[in-house]
Amino acid sequence: MTTMDFRSVSKILSFNPICVSFICASFMIWRRFIKSERNYFKVTFFNPLKKSRCKCTNPYNSECLDANCSVIKTAEIICCLQNATKSIDICVFTLSHERIATEIIAAHKRGVVVRIIVSNCILIHGKEIKQLRNSGIELKCQNNVNNIGYMHNKFCVVDSKWLIHSSMNWTRQATVSNWESILITDLSSLISEFSNAFEYIWLNISND
Repeated sequence: MTTMDFRSVSKILSFNPICVSFICASFMIWRRFIKSERNYFKVTFFNPLKKSRCKCTNPYNSECLDANCSVIKTAEIICCLQNATKSIDICVFTLSHERIATEIIAAHKRGVVVRIIVSNCILIHGKEIKQLRNSGIELKCQNNVNNIGYMHNKFCVVDSKWLIHSSMNWTRQATVSNWESILITDLSSLISEFSNAFEYIWLNISND
């Protein structure tokens, strides 16, 4: 299947909220009606950025000149969150990416049921986690790792139809400084497995 190349629209995107919303909506409509009978798979790799060329460490309205732009790549996660209509289940070790947190809150405000599981309690008092909790989103943070280990998953299920699975935590550090990868798919057999895993963790994790 041919997929839209986000790099080709990097100059007009520049992470302007209106542009992001328009492009993401167009992309999801295109993906829904034009895709073949095969399931959708999109793999994206993040590489450490060269600050001399990329402005991704600056405010999001900066225009990026790097083909490895993390802003454009992060937009793929943003698209899924923006197009959620029913539910978003997020299970990540750490969540402190401001732009992603903003989209999660926006989804909650438009009536999407959002549940979040995190494990890195070092950051539970961070700005993004506070904003998520203050907005009324259900959030569980693992508070006891003794003898049971860390909840170290990094995945998200959207509307029980889309899976985002990644090596990275949802942090700015991961998107600009690490070697990471994300997979987005609508393969129902995978989504079912991850949905079941989320429900199990949600019911059994110790909560702060």
